[in-house]
Amino acid sequence: MNLAGKIDRHIGFWTGVVAIMACAALALAGCSDDQPNTSSSTSLVKPGRDTEQPSVSTTAQGTVPSNGGYRSAITDTVVENPAFAALDADITDRITKAQLPGSSLLVLQKGRLVHQQAYGSYDLTTRVPIASASKWLSGVVIMSLVEEGLIDLDKPIGTYLAEAKGKPSAAITMRQLVGFTSGLEYDERIPCYKDPAVTLAECNATILGLPLIGKPGTGYRYGGVHLHVAAGVVEAVTQKTFEQVFQERVAEPLKMSMTTFTARQNGGASDGHPAPAGSAVSTLTDYGRFIEMLVHDGMAPSGERILQSASVREMSKDQTGDARFVSAAPSRKKAETPYGVAHWLDVVDSHDIGLVESSPGAFGFRPWIDRVNDIAGVYLILDTDDSHIEDSPDKQPGTPSVQTSGNFILVGAAKALGGKVPSPRRR
Repeated sequence: MNLAGKIDRHIGFWTGVVAIMACAALALAGCSDDQPNTSSSTSLVKPGRDTEQPSVSTTAQGTVPSNGGYRSAITDTVVENPAFAALDADITDRITKAQLPGSSLLVLQKGRLVHQQAYGSYDLTTRVPIASASKWLSGVVIMSLVEEGLIDLDKPIGTYLAEAKGKPSAAITMRQLVGFTSGLEYDERIPCYKDPAVTLAECNATILGLPLIGKPGTGYRYGGVHLHVAAGVVEAVTQKTFEQVFQERVAEPLKMSMTTFTARQNGGASDGHPAPAGSAVSTLTDYGRFIEMLVHDGMAPSGERILQSASVREMSKDQTGDARFVSAAPSRKKAETPYGVAHWLDVVDSHDIGLVESSPGAFGFRPWIDRVNDIAGVYLILDTDDSHIEDSPDKQPGTPSVQTSGNFILVGAAKALGGKVPSPRRR
């Protein structure tokens, strides 16, 4: 399958991602989903984003400022750790065999940056399309509005979207959208969803007018259309574009200056229309700041609240309820993995709360939080060859292929630090 076909098949950047990849192919670094070369009540918290200031772990790097914040562990320099020698060598071997220009890895433990490395020609500022890792970002945007009372997870979307009123889709709740149990049509059957010339609002009007393919709340179907509609609710209640809300509530306070859903000035979507489930671009350290915020229960280093701790906990709860797994992401088809608010719960406890969480993208970008070993990290890579991604359905039987992204990253990081990732407890 050629590159254009891959991009159309996924959420993607469509024509824009080609520009990003061309830059990466020429510069092989620095310029730099999903695919390239190289429940409970919603009264979780009281309205107001800065009301709660829980203590920060004393193990976090640096001293805790008097404003309740913390000194960020994320730096722009390589941090070498001999304990990661085996994993570093493994990653280098894999990208060499796959003929990729590079990749990079960031690992935090107990709030400290314990390893940060770039491989091949990549450096720590290399920016790539992150595909479905965009979903975790979007989930935080949505939850920030939930805790302010602008959105209620258990209210039907007809409450917010005029285009849904009078249609079967009006009964879908926000919780069903962020948990992918909405019953909306599959992405590939909605042409406007892949058309960058169509605005988010215009496409949502089409989506919401289609017949449902399942009763809301009864079936889990992985896809981007759920968050497309959820982002429409975000725009409706804020009267701002989704990109504006993301920048104001997440990117700017976390100093994620290289992360955007509409990278027009940097070779991304030429129209500026976001795909909240898959069109973001980011860097290793930018996404590392996002993961660090979640590790600190929703707080930015400045002390500003991105989310309150109750909202972070809600995101880590299985949102699928009693829904039957109808379809999952390619790498999840072999297991019914619980799903939180817009990200995977790879391992859950007896209460279906995430112990290991992640949001992998189709090009291999893989952020994760491992609460069992007090580890969090980001693995950045850009690989459009489906056969290189763990459990890809496009990998032909008997075809030898190197795996450039997968659980070996989580397992290897835990092993380097003397831990072990527990076996998943399935639904």
